[in-house]
Formats: sequence, structure tokens, C-alpha cells
Amino acid sequence: MITEAFQHIRGVGPVRMQQLQQLGVRNWHDAVACEQKIPPGIRQAVVGACRQALEALETDDIAYFADTLHPLDRWRMLTCWLNQATYFDIETTGLSHDDGITIIVCWHRNQLHTFVEHENLDDILDLLDDVRLLVSFNGSSFDVPRMIDGFHIPNLPCAHLDLRWPCFYRGLHGGLKQVTSKLGLERPMDLSSADGDLAVRLWNLWQAQQDSNARNQLIRYCAADVLLLKPLAEHIAGVPMTSAADLWQHLPPASPSPLLPTGDQDARRRILAAKFGSASPRVLRTRR
Repeated sequence: MITEAFQHIRGVGPVRMQQLQQLGVRNWHDAVACEQKIPPGIRQAVVGACRQALEALETDDIAYFADTLHPLDRWRMLTCWLNQATYFDIETTGLSHDDGITIIVCWHRNQLHTFVEHENLDDILDLLDDVRLLVSFNGSSFDVPRMIDGFHIPNLPCAHLDLRWPCFYRGLHGGLKQVTSKLGLERPMDLSSADGDLAVRLWNLWQAQQDSNARNQLIRYCAADVLLLKPLAEHIAGVPMTSAADLWQHLPPASPSPLLPTGDQDARRRILAAKFGSASPRVLRTRR
């Protein structure tokens, strides 16, 4: 399936790609084996790019495809490396550029890994060295930049795929909750209304009062979003999805609802909007 990607090649768009298919050039192997079928104007570029892509496939170079494939074709990486994917999500103290990471949860090698600020957050860097393909939802614009800034690293040491755009191109619009709901995947009842704003409040409660219920529920919320990425990636790859019942077996147990400050929620939203503008948790984090 990945060998059918052509739109990353200079001079090849949807029209040219259709022309190549009509000429019998349907994948990289066809292009290399039947050069004469390719129009002279793009022959050198197509054959050279296909040979390079086949070499990268032969050497299992995931990073090459993450960096090279056209956005419309990056989902194709899942057809080759789905079984090697690591799924992750982060929570932060807010949406400002200098807000810190509070929680990172990863599903790696069939196990949940949790990293918490002031405890073991830096250990995520060791795990990333063992990751082949890191998968997120909206991570290219939120999670990944904050990890790079927060850990003062030049870039991720592994390939990254953001599922938000493959979903968008397939008509699955909205945040992670909306997209997975359309696929029949619902979070557990105690997390059904949880969002980014609640995540910030839970962290603040844990920091201010050492309320372990708030800490545990925040991890559970983040872990649920991470686990939902697995069946979403399977759907994109065109294979049967893991059931929600199987997913939730791996979740940390639910904690009693922490006693969150109530107050004037409308006033709180106005304060957040004034502080974060269009990047307020209610506006942006719910899109994840």
C-alpha cells in the first residue's frame, strides 16, 4: 500500500498520478521496472524518487517516509509499521507557549507508561530512544512542540505521525473524542465529560493539596485518550479495530471524584479566555 504513494514526487499531483495509473505505473516497483511508460518530462524525477523510496523501505527507514511523504499519504506508514507504533498524549498546565508539561502517557510495547512532572518526567527521553513510530492526535501542533521545548531537544529521536490529518482527509472532523465517537468508541462513563480544562484543574488540585484522587484521575483521563489512538490508527490502516472493552482493561482504576473548586465557572472561562485568547483550554484542548 505504501508503494502506491506518488504525490511527494516533484511534478506529480492528482492529475499526473491518475495518468501514471492509466499507463500501468501503479506503484514504485512499476516505475522502476517500466521506465519507458513514464512521460519523459517527469521520468527522471519519478524513477529516482521511487528507487530512493524502495531503498528506504528495504532498510526499514521510517523517518524517511515521515519526512518525505505528502500529507495525504503519510497514513500509509501504518500499513507497514502499525505493529511498531507507540501512542502518546501529554497534559500541560495550560495552552501558553511557556506552560509546562504535567503528564505524559505512552502505550509502548503493549504496556502503559506514565511520566509525571516532579517525579519521573525526564524518563520519557529514555523511552523515546526505543520508539520506532510515535503516533498522536494533533501532536504536530501541540504535543510535539511542547516536548521539544520542554526537554530542550532539537527534535524527536523517532518518526512521528499525527492522526488528526488522516482523519480530516477522510471526513472525520473534530477532536479525538468526536472522531472516536463516530467510530463507536466511547470513553468510560467517569471520563465522558472530561476535557483539557478539567485536566488543568486536576493538576492544580494535586499540586495545591496533594489530592491523590486528582492525580490518579488525571492519569486515567490521559491514558484513555492514548488508548483510543490504537483503534483509530487501526481504522486508518484498514484493519479490524480493537474493541473499547479490550482497551479499558489496561486503564488505571477510577478514583473517587476529587473535590474540585466550584466557583463561578463562567467567570473562570472569562479569565482563561483573557489569559490564553483563542488558545484557551475550552476552545482548543477540546479539539484534540
